[in-house]
Amino acid sequence: MPWDPSAETFGEYMRGGEPLGEGRTTDVVTGERTYLTRDQVVEGRTPDGGRFKAVRDQGGNVVTEETTPSGRQRKHVAIHLG
Repeated sequence: MPWDPSAETFGEYMRGGEPLGEGRTTDVVTGERTYLTRDQVVEGRTPDGGRFKAVRDQGGNVVTEETTPSGRQRKHVAIHLG
């Protein structure tokens, strides 16, 4: 049955008429990325005093942006093939 805005709210329609907290609840978002599927970011300093930022994506690829103490910027990419 299609949603009728004059009869009920969209939330009530999606819960099948059940109030919040009972039956199907709307307070859990299942389509959003979880911590494990988000890009993992590590920032820090190298032993010689430079800064780095390493980002690992969901496929296991790692992109490292590095700034040396002299100010030179570098980018390293490690691609996960397996």
